[in-house]
Amino acid sequence: MTRPQFVQPPEPTSAVEYVERGNRYSRNGVYERAIADYTAAIELDAECADAWFNRGVSWYEVGDYPQSIADLTEAIRLDPEDDNYYSRRSLSYLFNDQPEEAQADMDVSEAIRLRAWG
Repeated sequence: MTRPQFVQPPEPTSAVEYVERGNRYSRNGVYERAIADYTAAIELDAECADAWFNRGVSWYEVGDYPQSIADLTEAIRLDPEDDNYYSRRSLSYLFNDQPEEAQADMDVSEAIRLRAWG
């Protein structure tokens, strides 16, 4: 019985493809590679809120809370109605010893959820 050969997938060519590959790296805890892919996505499409969000989450995972806050802030600027963006930035604020900002983001996140479920 022969084993199938591993075929390396092609290099991403779009922001979406870089985000998708970055997400795979992130799910496996390879945050440095995820950050590199999200950065490539941002270079291709600076308006890609998901790339900013996911890179911000990856910065959080490696303990760089100021960079996480900066990226999540940009994601929020691009898509201010995504409650998850605020709740994730809240965690970065909390670990960056900014409890007032953390609470403010949780309040905004909750308000968006209430409007959505209204």
